[in-house]
Amino acid sequence: MITIREIAQRAGVSIGTVDRVLHKRGRVAKATREKIERIIGESGYKPNLFASQLSLSRNYTFAVLVPKPEQDSQYWELPLKGMKQAESELQPYKIRVRYFFYDKYSESSFWREADKILSHIKEFHGLLIAPVLSKAAEPFISQIPPTLPYVFIDSYLPNTDSLSFIGQNSFRSGLLAGKLMHMLTLGKGTIVAFRLIPQDYHLDDRVNGFLSYFERYPSIQVKTFEANKQEDEWVFKHLMEKICKEISDIRGVFVPSASVHQVAEYIVQNCYEPKIHIIGYDLVEANLSFLQNGVIDFLIGQRPEMQGYQGIYALYKHVFLKHPVKKTMMLPLDIVTKENLEDYTETERSLIS
Repeated sequence: MITIREIAQRAGVSIGTVDRVLHKRGRVAKATREKIERIIGESGYKPNLFASQLSLSRNYTFAVLVPKPEQDSQYWELPLKGMKQAESELQPYKIRVRYFFYDKYSESSFWREADKILSHIKEFHGLLIAPVLSKAAEPFISQIPPTLPYVFIDSYLPNTDSLSFIGQNSFRSGLLAGKLMHMLTLGKGTIVAFRLIPQDYHLDDRVNGFLSYFERYPSIQVKTFEANKQEDEWVFKHLMEKICKEISDIRGVFVPSASVHQVAEYIVQNCYEPKIHIIGYDLVEANLSFLQNGVIDFLIGQRPEMQGYQGIYALYKHVFLKHPVKKTMMLPLDIVTKENLEDYTETERSLIS
């Protein structure tokens, strides 16, 4: 017999949307509702009432361990938004989520929150983790009981047994940024790339991919600078002041994070000619005006709302529905410009509705 998951796949919607149609609750677009109802009718789907009642007799609690929402120019508000929406949709199934936020530039902060989870580990049925502090996250992961499923979003840790990873291929993301920068600069001038410290695997991979692209073009000069956001919140802006004094022919700057607006702000304030092309990441509010004004040429989007939303649903499918979950869910590398920004933000909202 067809499952809810298969109905969702056929309709091209989330399991939560199918659930709202089945139980006649929440808002669903008329066309979507009719499509789901048609699939249900054609397939002869019948709910397993016994299993449903058995599952609903239990409470399920998931723990979320992610950076503080305000960090990285409020980037972490975005996956949190997706998690909250999934939590809201799953409340009828007695799914509850507890949130633990850490300072992504402080290992001691990470461990304070991780210890809270470990000290109450028997209360949780699944974990959703953004392991951006890889050196701190690895020993924490090793202490998770083998029977407790955990899902990674944003970053992936090798040599772990996560239920699923939801995010992007960071190296390919860097390759894409390199190609875009090559198209913008036409091989002229010097390109600056920032590498962030403390180490973050997926940001490092972006930079490695970017540098790998330009290995094919040895005549193009790419200079890498370390940016320590742990010591200086506005490190990119301050580094640009120094770099522009040392390098007279800068034609491009690559920032592998959401803090690209700091570079854009410096460029605007100092009115550089010819134009310095800028590529960065994420549709946080601080980046949008610079993209719309053409100061930032490209933002590479990673669908953070979808990551958070699908992360909670992956745990729900595994723990509650007993359905298989994809080991990896690679999200597209979205190239966002001022011309398609509005379409992209509308699409992102619809993907989790």
